[in-house]
Order: sequence, then structure tokens, then C-alpha cells
Amino acid sequence: MKTINSISSSKKFDKGHVFYRFEDKQFYINNLMRFIKNGLDSKQRILIIENMRALPLIKATIDKKFIHKQKESIRLVNNFDYYLANGDFHTKTILTHFQEDLSMLKMKNTMIRTWAHVEWASEKPDVLLLEEFESTADNFVEKEGIVSVCAYAADSLSSTLDTTLQQLHQYIMTDHNFFISPFYNGGSW
Repeated sequence: MKTINSISSSKKFDKGHVFYRFEDKQFYINNLMRFIKNGLDSKQRILIIENMRALPLIKATIDKKFIHKQKESIRLVNNFDYYLANGDFHTKTILTHFQEDLSMLKMKNTMIRTWAHVEWASEKPDVLLLEEFESTADNFVEKEGIVSVCAYAADSLSSTLDTTLQQLHQYIMTDHNFFISPFYNGGSW
């Protein structure tokens, strides 16, 4: 496992698909704020897809840390609309919402970065649906040349799902580390 600069501290990290397995909510918020700051410092626009329980805290933190002009480059959306609105993990619905939100942020010659807290309704997620979604997302991230973080709560992941996500993401991030995935297979299944 080759550890590299943290995504949250490296301004040079400007493209790639990241699997963030988080355990601590405060580290999660801190890493998200650094991700936003680095994006703003690089003149990027930012899409944050988060659950409705965390959105008020994230919005309040953004309001404290960033000025109005910076906040205009940040779009916060409820992850329910992505992952649960049309049943559990309907890839076509997720991609439709994603493309709509990205088009709202797109400006000529402006890069976009995304951060999504991925969740599902069922007790056990359908690994095949997640594979389809993350493989499609990986291809999109590579084609568009953007940085995209897919954040998953560590306690919601089985070992099979964790391994699958490591295979579908170029980079792996934890609350404390950031490294190249040794299992990455280029998003193809």
C-alpha cells in the first residue's frame, strides 16, 4: 500500500475516483471542509451530495468558513434524491440527478469536484447494483477528468462490499490516510 499526500492537504490532487471509508463524523466533516477549500483555492465548483441529517451541520460549517462569493461555487443536495427516491440504488435515476446538478455548476473552463455520501435503504445493499453504479461513476470520472469522492460509513460495509469498492476506485481514503488502491481494476467488470 503506497501512501500519498492526503486528498485534503494536497492541492495537486485534481482528478480521480476516491473511495472514502469513514469512521469518525468529526474527521469526516474536517476532511470535507478541506476538500471544499482546496477546490475553491483551485477555482473549482463543488457538488456535495449528503444526507439530510448532516446537511444542517455541513451548511453551518460552510457558512462559518467561507464568504458569500465562495459559497456561490458550492452546491449542496440531499442524497435521498440520488439513492433512494426511485427505490434502492436505481443507477439511471442517480446518473440523471448527477448530470442535472453538474449542469447547474458547469461554467466555461471551470473544473468541478464532487463529494457524495453514499447510502442505501435496505439492511444489506445489493452488491451488483453498487458495482454497476460505481463502475459507471468511475468511467464518468475518468472521461471528465474530475475528482470525485464516494464516502461510505465504515460500519455499513461488509468485507465483500469493501473489497468491491476498492476495486472500483483508483484511490482509497480513510479518516487519516489516502493511498492508491492496490485492487483497482479500472472500473470494468
